[in-house]
Amino acid sequence: MILPAKRSTGLTLDHVWIFAALAFIALRALLTPIPPNDFWWHMATGRLIVESGQIPTVDSFSYTRAGEPFYNQSWLGQLVMYGLYQIGGLALVILAQAALLAGTYGLLLRLCLRRTGQLRLSVAFLLVATMPASFDNWIVRPQTYALPLFVAYLYVLDGWRSGGRSPSPPAPLPHGERGRGVRVGRRRLLLLPILGVIWVNLHGSFVLGGALIGLTFVGEGLRRVVADRRAAPPPDRPPLRQLFLAGALTGAAWLINPGGLQVLGYVRNLLGSSAVTQLVTEWAPQTVRGVSGTIFFGFVIIGVVLLSYAPRRPDPVGMLVAGVFFWLALGAVRNNIWFIAVATPLLVDQLASWFPRGEKPDFQGVPPVNAALIGVIGLLLLLALPWVKPTLGLPPEVGNLLSPDTPVAAVDFLKAETRRPTRIFHEMSYGSYLIWADPRQKVWADPRIELYPLDQWLDYQRLSGGIRADELLATYDIDGLLLSNKNQESLVTYAQAHPQIWEQRYADDETTYFVRR
Repeated sequence: MILPAKRSTGLTLDHVWIFAALAFIALRALLTPIPPNDFWWHMATGRLIVESGQIPTVDSFSYTRAGEPFYNQSWLGQLVMYGLYQIGGLALVILAQAALLAGTYGLLLRLCLRRTGQLRLSVAFLLVATMPASFDNWIVRPQTYALPLFVAYLYVLDGWRSGGRSPSPPAPLPHGERGRGVRVGRRRLLLLPILGVIWVNLHGSFVLGGALIGLTFVGEGLRRVVADRRAAPPPDRPPLRQLFLAGALTGAAWLINPGGLQVLGYVRNLLGSSAVTQLVTEWAPQTVRGVSGTIFFGFVIIGVVLLSYAPRRPDPVGMLVAGVFFWLALGAVRNNIWFIAVATPLLVDQLASWFPRGEKPDFQGVPPVNAALIGVIGLLLLLALPWVKPTLGLPPEVGNLLSPDTPVAAVDFLKAETRRPTRIFHEMSYGSYLIWADPRQKVWADPRIELYPLDQWLDYQRLSGGIRADELLATYDIDGLLLSNKNQESLVTYAQAHPQIWEQRYADDETTYFVRR
């Protein structure tokens, strides 16, 4: 993190601001229990890879799609998650999540500081605007592990463009300094293909890294064409051939994965899957009907105001990149996190144009008081640690390591049954937990949406809603039901209304379990 240039004998308020920014991001992650949806099937696959010594290529978790080909692209993220669990259990998984997010947004903060020189302004925007608009996507899964790579791409590309200086307005440098900046930027570009090898084996969002490179190349090319036509003095700018070469190497790096070119087909098929685009909330377009959508559009409105009224014209390349990612975010909720990341430095730069660049506030506080503030924030972090917070009597929504809708007790009961169902129907997220907690129990479906055909997911919706229940239960030869009281209330009511067919064996506030007589 960039610290004040003036040396101080004690802790300053700038230190407090930096620590508070990273700590509050970590606190949010530490106080968020792990939901069951994606986490457990990734964990189970990581376990399978370790035990079998190979990456699975067909489904072995369900009875409805057993033996069907399945491209497991996120194998590296699954190994990381399972490895953390093996070392330190869920507590270490959550702690690693908090550290990863704090580091990621710390790097984004550093990018804002490099562009503006305004520490407190950057921290305030990060906490008030960026964090609330992002944290719905802070779920423990491989996508979150890809987020630091995305921000690293942003940081490297911005550094290549600016030579480590604010890109707007450009400040001419002596020839020697200009050459040094170009050389440093060129060396840093080599990080992109290196990170690309990791990313392509971690999560399907690796293509977004290529998009960042391509958009930056196009934006810089257009900016130079316009400048040349206006006969404007050429700004300090590194050669485009450097970025072209880095992009080519990054594309080649994508082939370093177990499936080679198949990984591109996987991404294409995922984006084109009817089941994914029609049924998964994360892939649905933005709407103001929910809290997250309202926050997203609030962020956009703030951005429009800043871009319209700031005294400095926005960076055109940054506008191009943010515009494309805004379009992606409008089309799918899960793309929020990428758009917010690219928009943050652009908007902070605009906000900072109202203030003198790099001007340091005169008041830096009293070192003992600053130390006390850091100590209080540090104490909050200590109390939020996953080894500590379960002992504090906090509400389950923040105090538990697992979210309350994880069917831990119900699955424990099922595992102890002597007469177990062989073709159980269940809530989708329960399928993820079953894969992990009871590998013998094959599932009807789970959050690997693209594995199952659209017709099966439509049947899932009908059956969960109690529609054509008799017909569908017979079609799939269902002999057990593990149901969410909240999401499958109609089917719970149906089974309870037919006690001569369905015996209720277990029930709690979240889950009800039935077995066919």
